[in-house]
Amino acid sequence: MIALETSKLILEKALEIVKSQDNITLLAYYGDISPYLNSDDFLKDNNGKKIIVMKENEFEENSDIIDNLKKIGEIVKVPNVKYDRINKIKIALMICTSSGILSKDDDVLALSGSGNQLDTALLLDISKEKELLSFKGDIDLEKSVKPEVFEKVLRIALEIANQGREGKSVGTIFILGDKENVMENIKQMIFNPFKGYDPDERNILKANLDDTLKEYSLLDGATVIDCNGVIETAGAYISVSAASTEELPKGLGARHIAAASITATTKAISIVVSESTGDVTIFKNGSIVTRIEKVS
Repeated sequence: MIALETSKLILEKALEIVKSQDNITLLAYYGDISPYLNSDDFLKDNNGKKIIVMKENEFEENSDIIDNLKKIGEIVKVPNVKYDRINKIKIALMICTSSGILSKDDDVLALSGSGNQLDTALLLDISKEKELLSFKGDIDLEKSVKPEVFEKVLRIALEIANQGREGKSVGTIFILGDKENVMENIKQMIFNPFKGYDPDERNILKANLDDTLKEYSLLDGATVIDCNGVIETAGAYISVSAASTEELPKGLGARHIAAASITATTKAISIVVSESTGDVTIFKNGSIVTRIEKVS
């Protein structure tokens, strides 16, 4: 068992690195560093950029200390889903890059652990990273979709992956952004269930549509959402030609190939839930940005 003193030493050394290297951002999960927040003052050193990642329930349960945490670093919220130590880093990097908190020019010292105990440190150059996060072409996801839209759909996808629907595993595709070009490259498989509704009633940021999206994820086909969060359709068949699979892993099914293809043809982002594995894969520019594996 890793002693708390060892975890504390990892954190202290990470802080020393960030303090001495202006171009490195420290990223750590609240649950992994919380044992040291009340007893030590070194985290309050303003030298170096810091990001504190909190699960949504942690943010709500610790509302009384949020202002103090903001003095330490920027707070980023992630969905209340079980992650292993590597997927914790993946999801945090994905949300930070989609919202512009981190850019392709940033180097990140990412800390992680298991069971709320710090045991891992990874120094990453985002522009060159290929294992955890890989961008082909433009890294700026904000040009395709509002960050809050991306984050909400990603959360819903992760919840579908981990919880299923009506007691069974579900596979589905969400296509975000570049509405005009996307709609030109899909065919409606069923009557559009969102046709005729006011845009505000279809906006996932303005209306409580989480359960609605989860329910329609049971349908074959894709759900299309514009850059502002308005649901355009569900149960849509992606009719573009299959993208080149040279840069895609072997063994991807039709759902993943279709999701990759629509992002190769348009400026959209696709988020895919695998029915067989529960993994969530994000596509941009015809390639995989990252895959978040389901933790059993």
